[in-house]
Amino acid sequence: MKKTALIGAGAIAYCHARALKQLDVEICGVIDVNTDSARKLADACGTRVVSHLAEIAGELDMVHLCTPPSFRIDYARTAMEAGCHVFMEKPMAITPADGQILVNMAEANGVRLMVDFNHRFRAGFQELLRIVQSGEIGEVVNVFINRMGMLGGNAGTQHDTWRRKAGTVCGMSIESLSHDIDMVWQLLGPVASVRADVRGTFADAPAFDNNVNALLSMRNGAMGVLHASWSSHLKMSARGVVGTRGTVILEGDDLFDFNRLRLRTADMPHEHLIRLDDVYHFATCPSYLNANRYFLECQDKGEDGSASGRHALETLKISHAILESARTQTAIPL
Repeated sequence: MKKTALIGAGAIAYCHARALKQLDVEICGVIDVNTDSARKLADACGTRVVSHLAEIAGELDMVHLCTPPSFRIDYARTAMEAGCHVFMEKPMAITPADGQILVNMAEANGVRLMVDFNHRFRAGFQELLRIVQSGEIGEVVNVFINRMGMLGGNAGTQHDTWRRKAGTVCGMSIESLSHDIDMVWQLLGPVASVRADVRGTFADAPAFDNNVNALLSMRNGAMGVLHASWSSHLKMSARGVVGTRGTVILEGDDLFDFNRLRLRTADMPHEHLIRLDDVYHFATCPSYLNANRYFLECQDKGEDGSASGRHALETLKISHAILESARTQTAIPL
């Protein structure tokens, strides 16, 4: 039986705890700066609260880092130097410099570093990806992702979310758009350049962008558009790919719901509609199980996998290119 520790006891840690139980991975301890939160999660997992990772790192095969991204390097260093693989939430870090440190540490210690782009492991996106990769819609010309909704119902305050607190502030371009960038990469490969604009709607947190428009030029010659909002009073999402012989769109009724897939090719007289039961909810979404299973498989095979730390670093660089383009009002090459 493989062993891990949960570092960070917020809501996302419970998703991983449920997945790890199904995968027969033993949770040997929980670490969090908030002792009450750590104790609550530890009780739910049938394990104990640990004060310092070094106390148990030698017993573990891996650790699960579920802290805000600003607080990961020291935990990762302790884990990796003890020979533990590391699975962390996205984004891997706030800055590319910190992301590079994490990648370098993993490579120096010969351990796997994987980042949880969990939405790529969901059935709706996997079907979209399958259709594109099959060649059914021909050569890809255009990809677009459009999603809108309200973060936490009211976008949070500086007191109830790390995303808007001084020192840990992390807006949509870095924190949430990482999923969309990862999806575009899966569909079309790497990005060549970015032209973008961002806006924030909170005067008390000017670094917190919650509206993003980005134009992507892909290295394979295709083009992409990302349009996202955390401040929309209406909810929706659409992820689509236009090819030379067809178009496929994955639609949802909320930011990350996949309710239906629409497909029409040059050979179809009418579009084909597939109803999906792929609604995103922390407690029931199987993507955390699928992502953790993939991480275990990568460990067993001795492979980094497609959600590696190095891939996550490239997505983080694109997020920063979006912000730089918004600041300078110029296209940013990658």
